Amino acid sequence: MSEPHPLDRTRVRYRELLAECGLDTETHIPGLVTNTGVSEPDVRALLNGEHVPLDDPDDRVRRRVCHLYESRTDLDGRPADIRDIAAALNATPTWTKKIVAGQANPSLTAGHVLCQYYGVPSDFLTATPADALNRELGKIVFDLEVKADPERILAALGVRHVAGRGPNWGGDHLGAVAHMVAGIRESLATVEEPLARLEGGEGG
Repeated sequence: MSEPHPLDRTRVRYRELLAECGLDTETHIPGLVTNTGVSEPDVRALLNGEHVPLDDPDDRVRRRVCHLYESRTDLDGRPADIRDIAAALNATPTWTKKIVAGQANPSLTAGHVLCQYYGVPSDFLTATPADALNRELGKIVFDLEVKADPERILAALGVRHVAGRGPNWGGDHLGAVAHMVAGIRESLATVEEPLARLEGGEGG
């Protein structure tokens, strides 16, 4: 019997928090589609605990590049200028057009640059639908956990006391502090390994 996917646990907690906060899945589906590149039918199926067939990895990458290009638009609804994307990729505009149209596969390096250019996670183009949904649903679960009980989340993050709390302080303020602390911890996590190497005398 195969091991359950982490999404199973995330989904269960998500459903519990939706009920607790008086929300439903429709609130989050558009954002989940945008932030994962997974189609809406597949997002709905995965949220319902159904399995979706794995697609071809190359097809997935091409489709998600198209998704990035079409969904990340300016205030007038226009996608990024091909010339700007081409400059970031160090490629010709002609080749770049083929990539964003799904007519060519980006190299590993180009895929990494595209993720940086659009400010998405490094696995955005390659993650399976379940992995991609678990990544983004986990962020929503954290937001809902903060909304439901910010003091508990702060305690879990190691915060035992918030100084300067006045009579007007409420859940929104504590929630903002929880998000700030979580952001700091995430940033620190990115430097823990290099620091450990330095402390161990590696790297000169």
